[in-house]
Amino acid sequence: MRVLIRARIYPTESLEKVKMAIENLFSSLEFEVGEKEEERYITAVGGGKECLEKFYRRLREQRILDAARGVMLSSLQGNKVSFHLNKQAAYAGYVNFSEESPLGAIEVEIEAEEIESLIDWLAPRTIEGREV
Repeated sequence: MRVLIRARIYPTESLEKVKMAIENLFSSLEFEVGEKEEERYITAVGGGKECLEKFYRRLREQRILDAARGVMLSSLQGNKVSFHLNKQAAYAGYVNFSEESPLGAIEVEIEAEEIESLIDWLAPRTIEGREV
């Protein structure tokens, strides 16, 4: 399994705060900062379920398993799932799935051989008879 996280760092943002936003939801990651066409990005890579443990706990604490499951299943492509998280919410320690944000989003891509089993682990169906 591989987890790839990427976020643009805008000129008004602190690199450390963007890194903290990512670390509030994910762990056991290796970070790298780079530039591409005058834009700064932070990239984080991890492997294994341990990097998803915080995310797993947050989904349950916030009681958003069905919403998370829906987002992940709707973006499922082969053995990959991808989604965007709001940076400001992540900085505060909350999961908020968001395509758009004034300061850009945190892009998450998870690749696994048994991706559907991983989605079932992260966000199991909670409403009987309803497949999101």
